[in-house]
Amino acid sequence: MTTIAQTSKGDIEYRVAGQGQPVLVLNGGHTNCNSPLGHEQFLLTHGYQLIVPSRPGYGQTPAATGKSAEEAADALVALLDHLNIAQVVVVGISAGGRTTLQLAGRHPDRVSKVILQNAITGEPYPEPYIRLGSYVIFNPWIERWTWAAFRAFASISPRAALTSMMGSLTTLKAADVVNAMTEDQRNAALDFLLSSRSGSGFLLDINHVAGDLSRITAPTLIIDSQYDGAKSPAHAAYAARHIPNAELFITPAESHLLWFSQHNAAVEAKMEQFLKS
Repeated sequence: MTTIAQTSKGDIEYRVAGQGQPVLVLNGGHTNCNSPLGHEQFLLTHGYQLIVPSRPGYGQTPAATGKSAEEAADALVALLDHLNIAQVVVVGISAGGRTTLQLAGRHPDRVSKVILQNAITGEPYPEPYIRLGSYVIFNPWIERWTWAAFRAFASISPRAALTSMMGSLTTLKAADVVNAMTEDQRNAALDFLLSSRSGSGFLLDINHVAGDLSRITAPTLIIDSQYDGAKSPAHAAYAARHIPNAELFITPAESHLLWFSQHNAAVEAKMEQFLKS
């Protein structure tokens, strides 16, 4: 069940799951607080409480709550105040990376650890031709039809739809990646993609900046898929180079969706080690 918090920085939609040490999860582009989380069960099983907001422009969180990554980070602190939470572990996924970095840099006392998963950081994103296309197919007036067309395609040919989308998420041959997945992984990946909506959030994301990463004092684990096709490996390298206490972990996961890979168990083992250290 989701809740709308009325904070000093604006309304924020969020959900809470589990009990224990709080982990703030900042989902990637085209997602909201109800989108399936690849590592949700892992975190709940290990005794963490998840706080999952819809970032500004997604779900029921208005864009006005934080159009820039800086404003979004400050709004998240207002959410933590609203929930009476002093400090959190932050997991920043994909396009949620820059807000994660701003939160850890602007409010270091509120962040105990950071985990980045295939995160967008300080490198340019996206490439100019993709940026132009994003303004066409992911603007708030068109994006619902973009995703409706994908859902219609998936209803006719689920595997073909998944393979088509995988083409933008891997540097390997998309069909080979899909074929290597188990049936459960294919179903989970497709469910994840079918839940996608861009709202006005994605066009905010592509204009975000990460800020001064040298301000980040929290230990940081940077997880990067070797064959990620959604962004350049330069993003992970940039974060590792500029965050003072950072560790880079490169997984041979076959795509941007590292949770739906045979290598996910090793990723979870690394996260467990990092969180307990």
